Amino acid sequence: MKLLINGREAFPEIIRRIRGAQKSISVNMFIWRDDEIGNLIASELFYAARRGVKIDITKDRYGIVCECCEENRASFFHEAPTLMEQIKISVLTFIYNRDLLFRKAKGQESGFATKLRQHPNIRLSAEKNRCDHSKYFIFDDEILIMGGINIEDKENGKDRLGREYHDYMVEFEGAEYVEAFRAKLSGAAGSACGADGKAGLFAVNIKSPKRNFELKKRYLDIIDGAKSSLTILMAYFSPEPAFVNAIAAAVSRGVDVRIVIPKSANLADATNKRAMEIIKAACPENGRGSLRIYLSDYMLHAKLVMSENEIGLGSCNINKKAFRQLDEANCF
Repeated sequence: MKLLINGREAFPEIIRRIRGAQKSISVNMFIWRDDEIGNLIASELFYAARRGVKIDITKDRYGIVCECCEENRASFFHEAPTLMEQIKISVLTFIYNRDLLFRKAKGQESGFATKLRQHPNIRLSAEKNRCDHSKYFIFDDEILIMGGINIEDKENGKDRLGREYHDYMVEFEGAEYVEAFRAKLSGAAGSACGADGKAGLFAVNIKSPKRNFELKKRYLDIIDGAKSSLTILMAYFSPEPAFVNAIAAAVSRGVDVRIVIPKSANLADATNKRAMEIIKAACPENGRGSLRIYLSDYMLHAKLVMSENEIGLGSCNINKKAFRQLDEANCF
């Protein structure tokens, strides 16, 4: 098990694993931007396919809205937004990136996107709107890399506004991890590969084939089980009552709580700040523990909840969309 911090560690390891793959590669991605790192990962996959590796790529079309309202406004696989997508893109661009409203989006598909579509060893699914926010890679059914990092330049450094991104992936080596992860995605029972024998190492929110939204409970279990310390790093944090109450209860019983959010989030910044005010107001002044809230200079894109004895991290934010609408994948 290996923690990969930021794109600077994750992308070289992903490329190393692509180059070392002998039989198969699976990629599941929410955002795949037509930029330097987007084309580099695509080129490596193309060359792997050319040497005989069978590749499955699942790219959720739902991500086109985020791809086209930020940065270079260039989606790697989706060059023609529908009318409804254009409306959503325009609204988000107006709210968060008004200077990009009149920047023309790229008008043609990347050359490597075309090559990936056409290669016989590559099976690509990129047109279905699946609301799948998870990000993972599987190599030769032996290596799993999963977490919160999308395929885009800003995950590899700074965004166009100079915010340095901070995020995590975790690499698991061993067929038993891949098997347990796939069983969890399929909704199969008994897919635990857990350290404590009671809960699975992996947890998901997934709509089909069997509706299973378990990540809210897994996050709350960590908060409720904390005895002395609790750290939450969260990109997008809504004032969900269950979490407000759980954090207040933790402070009351003597837990020292630290919450870290971005000082300036690329999306939903006002919601983040409102959530912190509500949590502050809910925590008792005479609690045996403490609450400290930090605003990170990083664009903290991580999703992590950690007590003194358990860590949960992956793609799942603490908000309604993550708990009710989106497919997500975390490890614990």
